[in-house]
Amino acid sequence: MGANLLLLLLTSALLSTAACSARAENPSLAPLSAGLVAAARPRPVAPMRVALALPIESGEGAVAKDQLGADEATMPDIAGRWTGVWSGFGVMSRRVSMARAEFSQAGRWGWGKIVLSDTLAADVPAIVTYRGALGVPVMFDVFPTRIVMKHEAGSAYLSAVFRVDGDRMLGTLRGHDTLILLSRER
Repeated sequence: MGANLLLLLLTSALLSTAACSARAENPSLAPLSAGLVAAARPRPVAPMRVALALPIESGEGAVAKDQLGADEATMPDIAGRWTGVWSGFGVMSRRVSMARAEFSQAGRWGWGKIVLSDTLAADVPAIVTYRGALGVPVMFDVFPTRIVMKHEAGSAYLSAVFRVDGDRMLGTLRGHDTLILLSRER
């Protein structure tokens, strides 16, 4: 008796779901009740497009590409290999060790990895210690005066801010007393 009741409930649920979906997909399939007529749906209006004519001969509104680029601050190019040192607190005192990075850049954004050596007992994010010599995968935003870097899975794992000065970068890990100094390899 219990199995038949369960089968009956399951069948009725499937049939009611199928009936509802058939009405939603095609309203003409819905049975008309006594005296009710299906209302016609309004058709969507076609989108209107407007084309504006640009002045071609007038030199007053035109700006040369050189002028436009001169007004904007240039974005630093940090693509390539970088080596240097990092400094942070260890178990008992400040420690200094090797750091290296490799970055690729596409305009204002980029990606790469950063490796800090000898981080086992240092005040650095846990992801830096876990990844070790493999390096931490990072993404970054490039601004005219600074680089904001974060772990590819989010800034909760690693976040850093660097200041670029030609072929040198000086930065710090957010939330930690760790400085990183990198120089570009040529």
